[in-house]
Amino acid sequence: MYAIDFISDFSVDPIAEPDTTLAQLLAQTEKHSTTLTLTASKRGLVNQIPKEANAETLAVAREHPRLLPVGVLDPRHYLGWQDELRACIEGGCVAIRVAPGPQSWSPNTLIFQKMLEAVGQASSQQPLPMIIDFNGGGSAAMEWIHLVGEMSQRFDVPVVLNEISYGYLGELITVMQTYPTVYAAIRWLCLADGLEVLVEAGVGQQLLYGSNAPKYSVTALRNQVLMARLSDEQKQAILGGNALRLLGMDLEELPVEPLLIRSQADLPDRPIIDMHAHVSGFHVAQPFNTRTETNVHELSARCNIELTFVSSYNAINYDMREGNADTQKFLDRHPTLRGYITGDPRDIPGSVEQMERYFQDPRFVGVKLYCPFGGNMATQRMQDLLVEVAKFGRPVKIHMDEGGSPYGGLRQAALRNPDLAIIKAHGDDVDGARQIVDLPNVYFEFCSSGITAGKIRRVIDVLGPERIFFGTDQPLFAPWFEYGAYLDAFQNEEEAELILRANARRVFKLV
Repeated sequence: MYAIDFISDFSVDPIAEPDTTLAQLLAQTEKHSTTLTLTASKRGLVNQIPKEANAETLAVAREHPRLLPVGVLDPRHYLGWQDELRACIEGGCVAIRVAPGPQSWSPNTLIFQKMLEAVGQASSQQPLPMIIDFNGGGSAAMEWIHLVGEMSQRFDVPVVLNEISYGYLGELITVMQTYPTVYAAIRWLCLADGLEVLVEAGVGQQLLYGSNAPKYSVTALRNQVLMARLSDEQKQAILGGNALRLLGMDLEELPVEPLLIRSQADLPDRPIIDMHAHVSGFHVAQPFNTRTETNVHELSARCNIELTFVSSYNAINYDMREGNADTQKFLDRHPTLRGYITGDPRDIPGSVEQMERYFQDPRFVGVKLYCPFGGNMATQRMQDLLVEVAKFGRPVKIHMDEGGSPYGGLRQAALRNPDLAIIKAHGDDVDGARQIVDLPNVYFEFCSSGITAGKIRRVIDVLGPERIFFGTDQPLFAPWFEYGAYLDAFQNEEEAELILRANARRVFKLV
């Protein structure tokens, strides 16, 4: 198999963490044997003048033959955009990229329509695709999918929708089925079984392998494709075949020699522990998971996970008592699962009753709290509930929110309950780690659809590997996708052993 990475960008100097330098992009390209990588200067994707960005991109591509230049247009700049489009095409750009999400403008503007139309008119033979960055567009981005699809067909310009949220998968599939000129980069569509859903819907030939490197983990995305329950032909189409067809290129006539990639995913060679998963389904386009059915145990088995700690999403956001009862039923059916008791600071007596009931069952190993629904860390009721949780001597895993001084509230709870192990779900980058480095009872785990490259490594360097857990958020995300991002962070086997196994056994007192 070979890989064509359709989405990347670079900066000459580090703008901010993560490291998005050209050197890092080249290192990832070489490490993963990527045959060709489409790239653009990050200068043009933030708030710089497109002409300067495109000159930078073309200069870099001339020096590195495995990088293909992508030109950038910005309707906010406006001045001379027709000349800039012409210069991009004459300079050898293989695609044009715009960033309405990150740059806070909408495709529902006349100037964007004129740009898309001009791209179509400028392509004398093979149509030049336009890459459109959605991330940052908020809820309006869901409406953009249809809008861009309709314009794509009207102007006969293939469009590549980049960083579409997995939450919009249903609309994306519907638009791709309606408009075959619409393609999607797959990085943010990292739902467990997500690629299978897309291929089953008949849009497999419109999927593109786009890692958004070097910001995100290439290992994670490769695992996502290689572990999909698809044929080798379908996987190869996603990894590179669709890209070559869209670009009008032939594998035998590339400017560089094709490179073979590993056809097997990177998986743990010994059993590991996943301490962040759920049962009772999510509000996304996924099969196999409802309030009473789950495939978490099957996903775990495919990733060599021996124990998976689950909480009920039903208990988190709708019915605490029914959901906790559901969790116990799942534990009865699947011996590799362990349970969290979900509590709610809006009902402290009820939460205490639930802990008294279910901690009699040794398969329940901790408590799950969810700030976006129950109240942020700084509220008095959350602080009071954590005092009650501490009395049971079990760890608590908390999904914090951005409001209400989350770290102030976390520090208060940790200092007030020094014997309570508090695990921050979806761990932050190094700045977050520095806020709790002096609190030995606070831990991080990192499951996310967007674990930026180097994030876990930077936190390990601050907190030490003894305070990091492995978690996946399955069945929302595939465990092998999350494992790939963790794998990038490990420097030695001792770190891997602590994070993947030993920390969970020690803190949760597993036998």
